[in-house]
Amino acid sequence: MKKKILGLTASAVIGSGLIGSAASAASVTIQKGDSLWKLSRDYKTTIQTIKQTNKLTSDLIYPGQVLQISGVQNSKPSAAKPAPVQTPAETAAYTVKSGDSLWVIAAKHKVSVNELKSWNGLKSDLIRPGQVLKVSKSAPSAAPSAPVQSPKPAAPVNQTSTYKVQLGDYLGKIANAFDLTVAELKAMNNLKSDTIYAGQVLKVKGSGAQPPKEVEETKPSASSKIDTMIAEAKKHIGVPYRWGGNTPSGFDCSGYMYYVLNKVTSVSRLSTAGYWDIMTSVSSPQKGDFVYFTTYKAGPSHMGIYLGNGEFIHASSSGVTVSKLDNSYWKARYLGAKRYLK
Repeated sequence: MKKKILGLTASAVIGSGLIGSAASAASVTIQKGDSLWKLSRDYKTTIQTIKQTNKLTSDLIYPGQVLQISGVQNSKPSAAKPAPVQTPAETAAYTVKSGDSLWVIAAKHKVSVNELKSWNGLKSDLIRPGQVLKVSKSAPSAAPSAPVQSPKPAAPVNQTSTYKVQLGDYLGKIANAFDLTVAELKAMNNLKSDTIYAGQVLKVKGSGAQPPKEVEETKPSASSKIDTMIAEAKKHIGVPYRWGGNTPSGFDCSGYMYYVLNKVTSVSRLSTAGYWDIMTSVSSPQKGDFVYFTTYKAGPSHMGIYLGNGEFIHASSSGVTVSKLDNSYWKARYLGAKRYLK
């Protein structure tokens, strides 16, 4: 992505040697997907410096907006050294370092978190220092992964069909495979929770199911889905925080999003960075959008549902609660807003 800097593109300025020599200020035209956090990283400055320079009262910016970036680091130009020639194997693999996360590695290599997980056969977002990851689709895998078992195709709508739960399955995955929502799947099987086990037989279609045309006509609109999702989210205010939790006995922030989203659609259980990756950026949040923050590590590491009037609901360290975006803690850590329900 090229940004306009004092009348030139960023790449032209860098190529001419202006950045890193005399340049100490930059004029940047905001592009879709930009955030103050990203600009501060690109120009090696701070969010607070950018806001003070441009007299911004919030972290919200929009495409086409022109910002002045002061405090761009100056350094004397040095003789250019030829870059070492890297072999395809070197550019396609990355060794995890202490402090890395999938989101940081994905951003560095201009790929998505989901692509990294798919290429490396990862079932979770956990990585460890020294681990070698494939960061290019064309590279050979570090180790062969077991074939992924997919649910069998659904039987015709007017016949009863069942599915036997496999190791590693969860309700969202099964619901997606059979074009159902998690709520529909639970209702079909009289499930009171999201807990299932390998070998369990679930009903996925039945003689009482509606024909596809009728189902399509009665699908709820985006606004009704948002209202339903928010109503469900508010039911759980006060539920305690639990790392990795995604049930009403305890939630972490992404587990809470997984639970309430699956009341109106079907999504996989992802990390906050994983949800950031699959959603669409918006310049300012509307009711039902998702707001993201950087907290204990670089990049999106906390999220909530925007309720309107500057408030959002989330699973914080003190449990499910409603907070304000202009709270000093959240305001300083705000990354941006994303939209999923359309």
